[in-house]
Amino acid sequence: MRDQAQTLTFDLTDFLPFQMSVIASRAFQRIMIAAGLQVPEWRIMMALPAHQPCSSHELCALTAMDAARVSRAQRRLEDLEMIHVVRDNADRRRLVVQLSDKGTEEVARLRHAAREVESSMLDNLGPEDRANLKTAVGDLYGRL
Repeated sequence: MRDQAQTLTFDLTDFLPFQMSVIASRAFQRIMIAAGLQVPEWRIMMALPAHQPCSSHELCALTAMDAARVSRAQRRLEDLEMIHVVRDNADRRRLVVQLSDKGTEEVARLRHAAREVESSMLDNLGPEDRANLKTAVGDLYGRL
């Protein structure tokens, strides 16, 4: 007997991970347009305030990105003068990343933009639905 799940039509638009991906992508587009950044660069910028100075390796874990993506984003952020990347004096193999003054100012703006986008996405939900959504998504995220 065929598995019932295999006989059902699969509608991508009803697939929860796809829906979450589209929602996240559209939210990030709204934040990124004004910033002129890509998502990997934004992730680094938003991770640094609570964890700086930190190594490039630590940024991989903090941002859930691979080393190549972190390296490319770091180079771009350096070009934009948002971060400083220097060799650690104690371990010359280790690169240490820290926000520049310009980067610190941009983080404040990005935080505000992110909160505005999040609020506008949730405007049509009541307080209980908002809380339930945050709890459910937090639980899913915690299981990764």
